[in-house]
Amino acid sequence: MKKLGKDCLDDLLWYNLDTWCKRYFQDYNKCDVMDNNMAASFNAWILPARYETIITMLEEIRVKMMKRIGDLREFSNTWITNISPMSLKILQENIEKSMQYIVSRSCSCRSWKLRGIPCPHGVAALHYKELEPINYVASCYSKETYLSIYAYFIQPMNNMKMWPTSNNPIIKPPKIKKMPGRPSKVRIKKANESKKIEKLSKSGSVMTYSKCGTQGHNKRGCPTRNQVGPSQLARPSSQARGTGPSQSAEPSSQTHTFICYFQM
Repeated sequence: MKKLGKDCLDDLLWYNLDTWCKRYFQDYNKCDVMDNNMAASFNAWILPARYETIITMLEEIRVKMMKRIGDLREFSNTWITNISPMSLKILQENIEKSMQYIVSRSCSCRSWKLRGIPCPHGVAALHYKELEPINYVASCYSKETYLSIYAYFIQPMNNMKMWPTSNNPIIKPPKIKKMPGRPSKVRIKKANESKKIEKLSKSGSVMTYSKCGTQGHNKRGCPTRNQVGPSQLARPSSQARGTGPSQSAEPSSQTHTFICYFQM
């Protein structure tokens, strides 16, 4: 990391190692993801409701949460084992990888501790001991834990149409003020937040003007831009065409020379 730049390393080491380096992750939460974007996913999920007034927004979020909790509770009925489909998929992948390993006395990958799912090295050791790896998956992935999480449901309540009419003065919402410019559809990112770059950066590339073939400038900075081109030299003057103010009936005695250019 020092070879990449000492300044970058100093800035990175300013943050706590427990938050960005897997080597120092705590293993009690069973998660090895450095950035899960949970807040961004939730904001995208409630995006339509965020444009409503505060009461309507909270009502729509409450209804969405009630529906989601019910759907996730029913989702457990589709499980074919006692652990979640996600953890089962990872376990099956680790079982396939374990065929390539030899049983050893220690494992330094820490994947089993961080995820709570036996790593390929641990699966190889369990098979060597004739043990079933699925029985060594952390309890947080079990069906009992999953159902206990969604056992509580939001109590139903009367919707806005069934609320009693208040005798207090009606508070009108503020007038909507249309801001100048086109409304933004993408959230404003922070200064230190990474941006997705779809095109390659042109930083450091040498500019080449296609007309003159010279590097280091474009059309605006081309030194031959104001010079007379072949098309201007081949064009007769206004007097030669008979449209100038000094037009006369007699033919002009001036000789006009036309220069032709051939581009190979």
